[in-house]
Amino acid sequence: MLLVSTTLISVTAQARVPYDSRHAPPHPVSRHATPATAAPAKATTPAAAHKPPAGIQAARGEDVSVIGGMRTANGVTNTTPGGGLMARQTLARSQSTVTRDFIAKQAPTGNAIAMISALPGVISASTDPLGQSNTAMSIRGLQQAEIGFVYEGIPLNDSINYTPYTQAMVDTDNIQSVTVAQGAPDIGAPVYNDVGGLVTVALRGPQDHRGGMVDFSFGSKSLQREYIRYDTGEIGHSGVKAFASFSSTTNDQWRGSGVFKKYHVDSKLIKNWGEGSSAGLTFSYDNWQQGNYRPVTLTQWEQYGTSFNYTKEYFPGNTNWIGLQQYQRRSTVLIAPIKLKLSRSTTLDITPAYMNYSEFYFGGVNIKNQGSYFGNQAIPDLNLPYQTNGVMTASSINPVPQKTGFLNAALTWKAGTNTFRAGYIYSYIALEEPIYYAPVGYDGGIANRYSKYMVTLPDGREYRTLDMNFKHQMNEIFIDDELKLLGGRLTLDAGLRYLMITRWATNLIPGVTHYNVGGSYSQPLPQVSASYQITPNDQIYIDGTTSYRAPASVQVYGEVFSTSSPNPASKQSSLKGEYAIGEEIGYRHYSTVNVALSLFNYNITNNQITSSQYINGIPLPSPIEAGGKTSRGAQGEIGLRPWHHWSPYVSAQYLHATTDNNIIKGNDLLPTRGKRAVQSPEFSAAVGISYDDGSVFGNFAFNYVSSQYSTIMNDEKIPGYETANITLGYRMRKLWFAEHPQFQLNVVNIGAKNYLSGFQSISTNAQPTQGIRGTTIAGSSPLYLSAGGVAAIASLSTGF
Repeated sequence: MLLVSTTLISVTAQARVPYDSRHAPPHPVSRHATPATAAPAKATTPAAAHKPPAGIQAARGEDVSVIGGMRTANGVTNTTPGGGLMARQTLARSQSTVTRDFIAKQAPTGNAIAMISALPGVISASTDPLGQSNTAMSIRGLQQAEIGFVYEGIPLNDSINYTPYTQAMVDTDNIQSVTVAQGAPDIGAPVYNDVGGLVTVALRGPQDHRGGMVDFSFGSKSLQREYIRYDTGEIGHSGVKAFASFSSTTNDQWRGSGVFKKYHVDSKLIKNWGEGSSAGLTFSYDNWQQGNYRPVTLTQWEQYGTSFNYTKEYFPGNTNWIGLQQYQRRSTVLIAPIKLKLSRSTTLDITPAYMNYSEFYFGGVNIKNQGSYFGNQAIPDLNLPYQTNGVMTASSINPVPQKTGFLNAALTWKAGTNTFRAGYIYSYIALEEPIYYAPVGYDGGIANRYSKYMVTLPDGREYRTLDMNFKHQMNEIFIDDELKLLGGRLTLDAGLRYLMITRWATNLIPGVTHYNVGGSYSQPLPQVSASYQITPNDQIYIDGTTSYRAPASVQVYGEVFSTSSPNPASKQSSLKGEYAIGEEIGYRHYSTVNVALSLFNYNITNNQITSSQYINGIPLPSPIEAGGKTSRGAQGEIGLRPWHHWSPYVSAQYLHATTDNNIIKGNDLLPTRGKRAVQSPEFSAAVGISYDDGSVFGNFAFNYVSSQYSTIMNDEKIPGYETANITLGYRMRKLWFAEHPQFQLNVVNIGAKNYLSGFQSISTNAQPTQGIRGTTIAGSSPLYLSAGGVAAIASLSTGF
């Protein structure tokens, strides 16, 4: 029996403990590391999740693994293969999970998307190595807005543009696991954009015993971060336990000028009673402020590299001053999950939630005192202050406050080898989205951006170029049935969900094409799957799924005007929903060496490529209708269980994704049929190795991503790139009152390579192109995210 450290406990072979991603990994012995359940799905007791399928016996005499956990303050148990990157899966779909064994050893400033960048098919791009800013990711060539994100039973994505603000929802220190379903979505997932798969973030919930943890981090760009968490343990014999945490982060911007500030609170209270009943309350608050990073064209990147930034100094007319280029977001989330064991065979899960998101996008624009427009109406004289040659510099302000009411309910009934589930999901969203302007003084002073002294019209009304009121209502019902045959070796599953969405909006700007506009979307979405347990360690599976995404962005329903033109800068267009049919076939083997392989194929209609455009200094979504798309390929991962304290991991994916038809541009067609799809690297791979003997620990991760096209015509692309990160640390057992204090050093992008990591915008063609009907179609340059530079973060943490 191999011992991982002197604190490990020897138990049975890991092959006898199947891991179901719907539950946390096997329970460690540390009082600080009791895992919490992950995303909601078919109800299965934790004990059942630790047993092999009925009728399957573990191989005789097999005693090759230690899965008992080591004691740590931050939840590391050193039980997950691949250093925490390859938790065991049993569901009939391609799926990968990272656990605390990996998450706790990454930079504490990171986010859930950064944590999964080594998994097969996942491409993660960021504008800074600290992982703090908005990210841009893809899975199997499908964009971030096509991927569903779930946290504690609620959707993580922005309600309208589908951006997953993972860093605003939960601190990395409180994440128990992150699970990626690369293609097939969970039929009961409470999202309506999961064409490209599903990412589930599980909270590290209240621990069984009283205690806590503190972490202090310092690093590059004057980084300072403080984190503290307190767990009550079970209060008396009430069955009630809770935790609360607070973190504060400040640092200078990675490129150019500006600062980053973030304050975050996580907490959860849960009450357990009877055999499997519980009620809880999860609360999250986040206050995030930062200067924007300036996107670049390929020409600008080749000429200036990372020095192409917003400026530190202001002068009248300088709309690229960092003081104007800001972003702020405040999030408040309340989740109240309830689980009722109605009988031995029936369970009811209900999760109501309320989300309040307050976003502010800031930019800069020069407004003419005479010759400006309010919608399609010319303004004779705006009587602007701080004019220079008849022009005033203004701060463009785009608040996007969203209020969401949400309900997720499911009833599960078990009868012998059959499990039936039925559910209902509801959400209601309300937001008012204006764009207005505040004068900028000669010295750069900006009037109150949130209330008074805005630019006004001659009649006293506030001057706006967007004035939208938006409502959204979703109803979804689903049924699902799972049948186990052949002594539990064969599992068959079939389900159907029916999605119904209604949206309506009004825009008060004069000259809009439609004052009142909206859309209704409904779609039945069947799924089928089958898996067969060949041996206790070997499984094959196949699945067929359908998925759907309603159009992204309120700009689909409303038009935004420029200050300098009577015509809309963005035209309202009624887009259809995106629909996909997918198939997967896969094989898994779990033993000393763990292997997962799969082949996949997707056919997508009404493919909508997420892009953006700048209007009056504000980045606004601008979807591109790209018709049909085919995506097929192969992926795999290999991970070793801890062996002499070492755990290597390798993942890779080959992808062939193409555009299936020519794209309409004006009165012509671009010859895009058969072109490689944008943001779809042909090859990606990751290599990692982890070491942990209970005291000394560390890991190394290397990622490679091949080139990616940024235009549908394939006339511009970003080159392939490599990144590498390293972690080194030392952990003690006990020092006075400190439980397992440790020092950790994270070095991100150790090669300090500067590279283009992703896309701010996509275009149909970068160069002038002759259409099929002979018209010369003008090109437009895509905008890219610039990354690079080495970051070092030193952390001192301890439990108490």
